[in-house]
Parts: sequence; C-alpha cells; structure tokens
Amino acid sequence: MSKLKEQTSSVTQYNQLKSLTGTRVMDKHSRNNLCIRITFIAGVLLLVFGTALMLGHNMLFDFFLKRELALAPGSSSYKVWRETPVPMSIEFYFFNWTNPLNYSTEKPKLVEVGPYTFRERHKKVNITWNSNGTVSYRRVRMWHFDHENSNGFLDDRIQTLNPVALTAATTVRDWSKFFQMSLSVALKQTSQKVYVVKTVNELLFKGYSDRLLDIARQMPKFGGVKVPFDKFGWFYTRNGSAHYDGFYNMDTGNNDINQLGKLRNWNYNNETTFYDYECSGVKGSAGEFWPPHQRRDTPLTMFSADLCRSVSFNYFEDRAVHGIDGYTYSMDEYVVDNGTLRPENECFCNGQCSPSGVINVTSCRYGAPAFVSYPHFFLADPYYSNAVEGMNPDPKKHRFYITMEPRTGIPLDVAARLQINLLLQTLEGIGPFHDTPYIYFPMMWFNQRATMSSEMAAGLKFVLQLPTLMVTGASVLMGVGLLFIVLWLVIIFFTASKDDMYKKNLTVVHLDKKDKNYEMRVCQPLINASNGLSINSEQKAPSDTT
Repeated sequence: MSKLKEQTSSVTQYNQLKSLTGTRVMDKHSRNNLCIRITFIAGVLLLVFGTALMLGHNMLFDFFLKRELALAPGSSSYKVWRETPVPMSIEFYFFNWTNPLNYSTEKPKLVEVGPYTFRERHKKVNITWNSNGTVSYRRVRMWHFDHENSNGFLDDRIQTLNPVALTAATTVRDWSKFFQMSLSVALKQTSQKVYVVKTVNELLFKGYSDRLLDIARQMPKFGGVKVPFDKFGWFYTRNGSAHYDGFYNMDTGNNDINQLGKLRNWNYNNETTFYDYECSGVKGSAGEFWPPHQRRDTPLTMFSADLCRSVSFNYFEDRAVHGIDGYTYSMDEYVVDNGTLRPENECFCNGQCSPSGVINVTSCRYGAPAFVSYPHFFLADPYYSNAVEGMNPDPKKHRFYITMEPRTGIPLDVAARLQINLLLQTLEGIGPFHDTPYIYFPMMWFNQRATMSSEMAAGLKFVLQLPTLMVTGASVLMGVGLLFIVLWLVIIFFTASKDDMYKKNLTVVHLDKKDKNYEMRVCQPLINASNGLSINSEQKAPSDTT
C-alpha cells in the first residue's frame, strides 16, 4: 500500500513538472514567433520604402526644389532675393578722345582707360505680396568705389564727346529754323564744344552742371520730354535710388514653379511705349530668378530696365564654376540686330534702322541719341569699328553671358557687358555740329560681374548631391530589407527543424521536492518505445497501473 502511494505521488509530481515545463516551452516558443514576425515585417517595410525612394527620388527632389525656390516670406530664396549675397562688382572703361580738334578731317582716335571698379549691392524695397501669386517691389542698387581693383582714380580727366550739347542739337534738328538758330546762339553763349573734359566721377555718379540743362529744365517739355535731371552723369541719381529702375511685378513660382521669376509688369504695364508692336512686350525674367530644369535648346529671356526691352540668351557652351557644371547662355548678334539678320527685329529700329550691331535706346534715354552695343562693337557690322580708331573686339573680354546650373536654375556666373554710344552726325546750322561726321561714337563700356562665392557653391553642391544620396540610401534600405527577409526564411527553416527534434527529446531531469523548484538540463529521452516513461537514473517513472 505504501509503495502504491509513493508511485501515485510520483506520477502527480511528474504531471505537474510536465505541465510547468510545457508552459515554459510555449512561452519561449511564442517569443520566438514574435521575433520572427518582427523580422519579416521590418524586412518588407524596408524593402518597400527603399523601392519607393529609388523610383521616386527625382519627384521628391523636385518637391524639395519647389519648396525652397518658390518665393515667399521666410523662404530660403526670399533671403537671397531681398538682399543679394552674391559678390558683385562693375568695371567702367572710358574712351579718351585724343584728337577732338580734328574731328572734321580725321577719324576719332580713342584710347581705352580703366577699369574704374565699384563694388555693387542690390536690395528690394516696398515689397508687396499679391493674391495672384506675384510680388511687387522696387530695386535699389548701390555702388562703392573699389580703389584696389581699379586702374585709375575718380579724379582722372577724360576727354570725350559732349553729350549734353549733342542731345540738345539732335533734339531740335527737325524743328523750325527759329529754334535751331536759338540753340546755336545758346551753344555759343555757353561756350559749348563738340567735346568736353570731365573727371570720371563727374561722368559717372557725381554728375556735372551744364547751363543747357538749366535752360531745358525751364521749358515745360524739351523735345516732348520733361528733363528730370539738374546735372548730367551716366549714373547720376542712380546710386541708392529706389525709383530709377522702375516698379516691378514678378511671379513668385508658388502657383507654378515654371513661372518663377517671370516679370508680369514693369512700371504697372505689361508693355512699354519705347518700341513698336511685339517689340514692346515686357517678357522674360526680371534677371534674378529662372525656373528649374533649364535646357540647352531653350533660350533664356530677360527684361532689361536699362534697355527698356527684353533680350534673349542662347546656349553657348558647357562650363564649370567652382566645380559645378553649368550651361552658359550668351547674348548673340541677333539681340543687337535691327532687321538685317532677322526681319522681325525691325520694330526695334524706332524709325531709324541702323546696320546690325547697335540697339536704339533714344526714346528710353530721354531723347538722347544713345545706342547700345557690345564692347568695342563686338559682333557688330564692321561699319561701326571702321569709323573710329581703337576698337579691338575680343570674345573673352566682351561677351555678355550667364552661366546657370540647369537643374536648379540658379545663376553661377554673370558677365553683363555693354557699351554706350552716341550718334554724332552733321546738324546743319546748329553750332559746332554743322560739319561733324556721321559716327556712332563710343563713350564708355561696363563689365558687371556676379559670381557665386565658394561658400555658396559648397551649399549648392550638397543640394545637387541629394538625388545621389537618396539613391544610395534607397539601395541600403532595399539591401537591409532583403537581408531581413532572407534571415526570416532561415529562422523559419531552423525553427521548424528544432521543433520536431524538441518534441522527440523533451525530458524532465530533476525534481527538488524540498523547495518545489523544477530544473531542466540535458537528459535522456523521457519516453522510449522499450522502457516507457523514465525520469532519470536517480528516479524511475512510476507505473500507471495499480
């Protein structure tokens, strides 16, 4: 009877141990299954996300570009646009006329002097954001003399054509004899000559007084134009002026990034009164922003307030700036054509078509007989350079170009190079101009430069590397995702094999009756076909039979 009770107790303890061991095995099995599921889900998510990033990285980059380039208060582009951080400068070159006393018998002999270099800064004022996706503003330009990069001083004296007297004489040439004679008397009384001698500072920003200007300002309108200046200087009143360049209305690109920087209105109109027909349209960029994704076969168009018209740039060459690849677009001979090369350009003639090579800006410059060309008559008809001595056109020095990073539309390097010429001609009966030759007389030219700094270039390089970084990141995510999936398959395989072995080899090895703690260790099979149930060599399993 005692032996039977002992066997019954052993069976009970064995069943308890078996139940406890099975629970522990099931807990461990559940944890393993959870880890396996997490591995699989993580692998699938990484693979899907990596694939999506690989396929959509260009779209994601374009979204980033639109957000950063579109002009809005507080945007990255706004800070750059409001006050240009790009180092800018402008170099002025004058043509010193060495034989003015022999103007009627000799070609003008001109000697280039300079450069007179000025540091330049731009900022926007009177900024108004409009509900139609445009911004209105005025532009202020400021210049400060840079002696270190100049070849001369502001008090250098230049002998050049007399612009005030010539403008007055040209204005009255089609008036009645009475006005022509009156002007001749005024020219004589004020000791006007064909030429003047003035300092560089007077010819540029300071300006100089002239009694003819005083007379013209007293008239309600001189030649149909109200004279706005009390002095003459090519850049007189422009330094720090918020009004000289006019009023701009520009697209911000928020509604359509492809319209970024396009000028909608200038001086409250979408066309000017200075040219005829389609030549009067205000078209193209305001000169600071262009849409992203530029192409070689698509010209750039820009509106120039100095020329009162739009101009086009055609692709010229690929060029790198600070290690950034860009497209260089250049103003070519068609921009300065008056219908000779392109008949549609005839509307730029303003009633007087000149040979190809100069732009008539007379109506834009208060009636002055002013014509703009490239420096030294680069790309112009030889007619112009043959009329004077001293012209040496050089493509490297005199080409007007913009180098742009095509994907972002950000300018890398700009060289704006133009020459101002005055039309000198025989004006019978008008003072000293009664026997002057017919010449497009070079006065001065400028080279305006704006090149991205190395610091800004480093930032742009990082932005341009984002697509590559996204592709690399996508590849890593896809690789890790595939690795997780392979690991999941391996775990599934070995777990299944281990479960089969475990079911065959699970054995309870020891039961501590004193503290009721159950322990497991490597053991012999609990059940076998020959011996039946066994605990270990220390304790036999009790029989189920009574």
